[in-house]
Amino acid sequence: MITFLLLLNSLFFIPKEHDFHLSKSVIEYNPESESLEISLHIFLDDLEATLFEGGVKEKLNLCTEKEHEKGETYVEYYLRQSFRIMVNEEEVKYNYIGKEISEDFLAAWCYVEVPNVGKLESLGVKNTILMELYEDQRNIVQIKVPDEKPKFFMFDRKYNEEFVIY
Repeated sequence: MITFLLLLNSLFFIPKEHDFHLSKSVIEYNPESESLEISLHIFLDDLEATLFEGGVKEKLNLCTEKEHEKGETYVEYYLRQSFRIMVNEEEVKYNYIGKEISEDFLAAWCYVEVPNVGKLESLGVKNTILMELYEDQRNIVQIKVPDEKPKFFMFDRKYNEEFVIY
């Protein structure tokens, strides 16, 4: 019985803070649609804290039934400021698709797409997600191109000023 209660407690215990500050992004080139499909995994508490520090004073409750009516707009605006893409040496605007809660209910998966890329010759990424809030923030970016080994890049405060070129 005690084991069952401990297991039950661990399933429903969600820490309010975590000791590491990490986001991950996956950028996949889809040759059929000639587009970039991008998934960004960001901890919800950190995202809401960053938006609050940036001036959003409403309680957002992102990825819940009580989400603020402008929650999606705030997230999209923030991503456009902190996650930028260059394709074939030209900065591009991406389409914000939306977000959903992760399986562990601690993070959001945000989805964006760069359509009409054509032939991908080079790819640049600038990722400053959450860096204004946490000195130890790390952002991992994985780039997947068909017939090539995936490449990984790490962004932190020391290495975030330039676009990483793939």
